[in-house]
Amino acid sequence: MFPGLQLSWALVAVSLFNTILLLWLGLTLWLNADERDLGIILASGGFVLASLFFISHSALLLSEELMFSRSNELWLAIGLIPVVVLPYLWYVVLFWFADYWYDTKNRLYWRRRYLLIIATGIQAFALICLIVLGIPHIPPLAFMNPIILPVRDWIKLPIGGLPKVAVGYLFYLLLCVILSLDALRQPALSDRMMGEIARRRARPWLVVASLLLLLVGILVAIVVLWAITNTKEGNYYVFNTDDLLTIGRFDLAISLLIAAVTVLLGQAMTAYEVFTGKLLPRQGLARQWRRALFLATGYGVLMGGALTLGLKPVYAVLLTALLMTLFFALLSWRSYRDWEQMMRQLRPFVASQRWYDALITTPADVENKTDPFYALCDTVLNASVAYLIPTGPTATFVHAQGYPAGQPIPTLGAALEHPADNKTLMSAVDPQINGGAIWAIQLWSERGLIGLFLLGPCKDNSLYTQEEMEIARSTGERLIDTAASVTLSQRLMQLQRQRMSTTQILDQRTRRVLHDEVLPLIHTATLSLAAGETTETAIQHLADAHQEVSDLLHELPTTTTPEIGRLGLIGALKRMVEVEFAQAFDAVEWRCENGIEQQAARLTQLAAETVYYATRELVRNAAKYARSDAQIDALHLMIAVQAGDKEFRLTIEDNGIGFKQEQAEGHGLALHGTMMAIAGGSMALESTPDRMTRAQLLMPLEA
Repeated sequence: MFPGLQLSWALVAVSLFNTILLLWLGLTLWLNADERDLGIILASGGFVLASLFFISHSALLLSEELMFSRSNELWLAIGLIPVVVLPYLWYVVLFWFADYWYDTKNRLYWRRRYLLIIATGIQAFALICLIVLGIPHIPPLAFMNPIILPVRDWIKLPIGGLPKVAVGYLFYLLLCVILSLDALRQPALSDRMMGEIARRRARPWLVVASLLLLLVGILVAIVVLWAITNTKEGNYYVFNTDDLLTIGRFDLAISLLIAAVTVLLGQAMTAYEVFTGKLLPRQGLARQWRRALFLATGYGVLMGGALTLGLKPVYAVLLTALLMTLFFALLSWRSYRDWEQMMRQLRPFVASQRWYDALITTPADVENKTDPFYALCDTVLNASVAYLIPTGPTATFVHAQGYPAGQPIPTLGAALEHPADNKTLMSAVDPQINGGAIWAIQLWSERGLIGLFLLGPCKDNSLYTQEEMEIARSTGERLIDTAASVTLSQRLMQLQRQRMSTTQILDQRTRRVLHDEVLPLIHTATLSLAAGETTETAIQHLADAHQEVSDLLHELPTTTTPEIGRLGLIGALKRMVEVEFAQAFDAVEWRCENGIEQQAARLTQLAAETVYYATRELVRNAAKYARSDAQIDALHLMIAVQAGDKEFRLTIEDNGIGFKQEQAEGHGLALHGTMMAIAGGSMALESTPDRMTRAQLLMPLEA
């Protein structure tokens, strides 16, 4: 125990603080790492080794006397092993962190590998010297004296009046720190999703930690040098009160520096996941790190005071129990508050969205801060800009949304330059061509890619966490799916209303024609025959009645398409394009697979008719909107028909000027997109201004 209550209390408190945090970091890193490779083993082992050192340090601080003799010099040497090993471990961990472990293609790989080999050799030599100095003079080891004693005497020879051990350790420490800073200065390219951003933001923390470790090593060398030259009396190291005070102050400064290094490493590890290998940081890990800091601080201060004041063990146990209960109560309270905050954030997503009102009315689109998309971007993600852009079949039913309101929606061409993969959570995109967004989250359903969630930087310039990205993906998929369902339901309601109105009109017209036109003609013909008039007059009246009935039947909507039944779907489509749009295009190209007629015959009657009418509407739109007055080149239309085992695919593409969003949402396309969905298929539209328009119809085939 050092003299002075305040000094002893501070030393024990800081030592316990370092013990708890270092052990927590080591175990957390090991348990949360994606892959427990050699780098993870060394990093976790380094944290645990440092924690074990502070365990022995705390025990030494609480011992009754501080006197080292030749008999216990071995234990002193063992206690100094972490002091020798940790600088080397720090360099190796940063070497692994900078991705120079396996990146053999990097131009700096071999130079850094040679430096690692040199540092490993120096570290091994330092350990050997430490072991030689620590071997005690006992009879069982007397046979080693001819080798040990000359080496020990050589190690103890001074250089310029300074012990060789102190000089060598300073050189070794300086080398490890310089190599660590060099690895941080030029790291290799990371294959991790946010690895470069995490490295760039964590680098200042790691650089400061390396410099603090250098300062720790310098202070350790100074205090060891001072102790060797000022406290040795014969074969013993005797410490008086003044010596203990001096060493205690050095010890406190070193422990505080190590505590600062520990906090810096914990912040880098939990805020940026620099060691665990996770794609994104996690809110939970950063939250647990703050709680570990609170626990280590409280436990160190309270238990340090109790042990320094010499309380009986029973009181120390009771104080520990009180502290653990208090911490558990605070943890429960904080967890409940976090749950309340989470519920407030989730309330816009679980509250009623008034879909029934949306089905029976058509409210105006206004900015609503309780809207789930607005709440997601503003409250949950804290995003500066965000875009929810549907693609594929859902683009026919869902409007793209931007945050803040009024943002121009970017096109999907640049955001979809990476291959679609439902295993990839996110990918980086160019903010210059994506409205300020830097990340693209792919949204999926059972039918494939349904949209993209584009995110700009956080408002506070922090990194998105793993939980936030998962929430953005799940919520984006839910928003698109819900909006598509509501839009489809609204269109079905409109179609039903139109069908009911049309049915009523046709019924009234049929009744009127039969009652006002046909029946009087038949009655007149009957009266003519009964009156003995000429047969020609009766026949003329009957012919007029026949014509009225015929006209009425022609005006009634047909339930089937005669061309499909007679020519088949492909033949009916070709005839429709040739007859109705013969003058609309300069050239029409058909790309049909062999046997496509037989495959198209597997479509149900409803599916075939739906594909037929949707194709006619798309070709009509191309004929009407694809050509511009300033266009000189010929307008070409390409229709490709393919069929697999389960799906019929028809693609219509023209080289026109493209279409505007309001054209894509017109009544005709909306109607046929809805009919395709009713029949079990889908319609997707894609357009590039002044280049092309492509539409794709998909319809499942019967087994």
